[in-house]
Amino acid sequence: MDRVLLTVATLAFAIGVYLLMLKGWRGRQRRQGDLPPPPAPPASPGEVVVGAVPGLFVGTTHEGAWLDRVNVHGLSDRSAGWVEVTTAGVHVEREGVADLHLPYDVLLSAQTGDALAGKFVGRDGMLVLTWQLGPARVVSGFRADDHAAHARLAEAISARIPARTPSPEETP
Repeated sequence: MDRVLLTVATLAFAIGVYLLMLKGWRGRQRRQGDLPPPPAPPASPGEVVVGAVPGLFVGTTHEGAWLDRVNVHGLSDRSAGWVEVTTAGVHVEREGVADLHLPYDVLLSAQTGDALAGKFVGRDGMLVLTWQLGPARVVSGFRADDHAAHARLAEAISARIPARTPSPEETP
């Protein structure tokens, strides 16, 4: 009888924890509901600059808060896929989730990094893209199967990001 009670108590505890996590996840989605969807892919993808590089889309977080995932529009979902750099922007095709297209006018920077959204991968183990999503600056990470591709992708993207004048909020 003690085993049955212990088993039921353990199951009730696990279900309670799961429900609290679900409540937190949905609360975050409500708080981020004002973020617009990412830009739609163009009708013409443009010329390929760097061909498809397979890997893992790690997710998207708010800039400066690498553990604060963006829960809306499927941006927090990790998924296998590939990234391609074209003259129209950066295109990330993700398995089981909507593709992500980032035109150069929303991109702020492209660099290699070592961590995002709770995934630490080591020095230069990830392509990190900082971009503007409506009023928010967000950061998306992509971990290529061939880690040597990160620097090549960051260089190709950075060369195409238009120069910007810093806004008053950005200047020290």
